[in-house]
Amino acid sequence: MSEPLIRATSVTKVFKTRAGEVRAVDDVSLSVHRGETVGLVGESGSGKSTMARLMMGLQTPTSGRVEFDGHDLGTLPARELRVLRPRMQMVFQNPYGSLLPHFSALGNVMEPLRLHDRGSKESRRTAALELLDLVGINTHHAELYPRQFSGGQQQRIAIARALALEPELLVCDEPTSSLDVSIQAQILELFTDLRDRLGLSFLFISHNLAVVERLADRVAVMNKGRLVEESATEELFRDPKDPYTQQLLAAVLPIRQES
Repeated sequence: MSEPLIRATSVTKVFKTRAGEVRAVDDVSLSVHRGETVGLVGESGSGKSTMARLMMGLQTPTSGRVEFDGHDLGTLPARELRVLRPRMQMVFQNPYGSLLPHFSALGNVMEPLRLHDRGSKESRRTAALELLDLVGINTHHAELYPRQFSGGQQQRIAIARALALEPELLVCDEPTSSLDVSIQAQILELFTDLRDRLGLSFLFISHNLAVVERLADRVAVMNKGRLVEESATEELFRDPKDPYTQQLLAAVLPIRQES
């Protein structure tokens, strides 16, 4: 395969607390290639969300390194990191908490374009309306505020905002777990459609293997900060090797597709 778009090598993250040191991520190596979707799975507290923040450059590893397209995020000067950051964006678990409540849906999607000085105000508005339409938000509702949308619609707006700067990588941290079961399949279908249309790479984080089975080419399983298993999705579901992966598979929650 070609060189990975993003690669973490022997990454460890230690947090200091009053009770002592907590090793949230322990010597984990993980990569995502161009056009690939990698699912990162584990229970709450397994270290997967910390791993996501490390790979986004939002936190610095205690040891190890994270490279995006050959650039070491830990040593990159702030100016160069700002230039690089639009190429990787994040979609969070709680869409309402991630959106700006005093901005309309349109304003939320336009804001990244304004912050990065992309185009004129009119061109930003046009681009934002096109993105809202792409993710399934009626553009007649573009001037409504986040609180006026359902949870599933809010996540669609958050996805449109993440796409505004034309990223190559989307890191999705439990993006469906706060949604009603009947909406989860629709959002997963949207991610699949966007990946195919736009050629995106995904690091998709979930505690539910049924979620990543629908989307991921490859699955990595974390437990207590360590990577315990990694393989192609079909292989992992057919023949899981680690007892922890077997335990997760036994607890799979199905995703219901509404007819």
